[in-house]
Amino acid sequence: MLSSICRLSPRTGAVRLVSLAAVVGLAATAACDDPFQPRATTAVRTDSFLVWALSGTPVNVPTAFNVVFFTPVRVEPTYGFHLAFDIDAQGRVELIPVTKVGGIVTAGRRVGIQKATVPFEQLARAPAVGYHYDSVFVLTPGETAVVELGAEQCPLGVSQIVYAKLAINAVDQVNRQLSFRVTYDPNCGFRSFLPGIPTN
Repeated sequence: MLSSICRLSPRTGAVRLVSLAAVVGLAATAACDDPFQPRATTAVRTDSFLVWALSGTPVNVPTAFNVVFFTPVRVEPTYGFHLAFDIDAQGRVELIPVTKVGGIVTAGRRVGIQKATVPFEQLARAPAVGYHYDSVFVLTPGETAVVELGAEQCPLGVSQIVYAKLAINAVDQVNRQLSFRVTYDPNCGFRSFLPGIPTN
């Protein structure tokens, strides 16, 4: 009786071999998954904002943007922003890194900017290279810039960089105002601009 139970037909044996191979494959995949690899935990954010130009406006209006806090702010001696905005004589927007405003006080707060080669909606991921650091960039309505900046909130042992993309919607030269939309990935070292929590 026992010997009859232990004997397997060729078909049954083949099924068991396939099942065993599948289990081994899953185990190998799990073994290759690095448990120390940083994981994204926060969804990518997108919104539109209105700010004023740095020149020709009252000091009590927001003329800058804090990317990490995702909010327009005033330019004050604490320099709690990453980018300030101005409007030149041709109606173009100047993106001004905090180091250009704060000088030596903000020398350690490097901000990199580059112009995107595709429209805002089509830019799904920030480039890894190609940034110009602590330089003023000029954008016209419809143009997009990608921003790389150091983030103090990033824990030790992971990348200390976060990324955002920013596009100018419109410029009001009379009132010295401009509107822009921005997408920000708050996950340290991640470069995704797609909605939701990044997976890579």
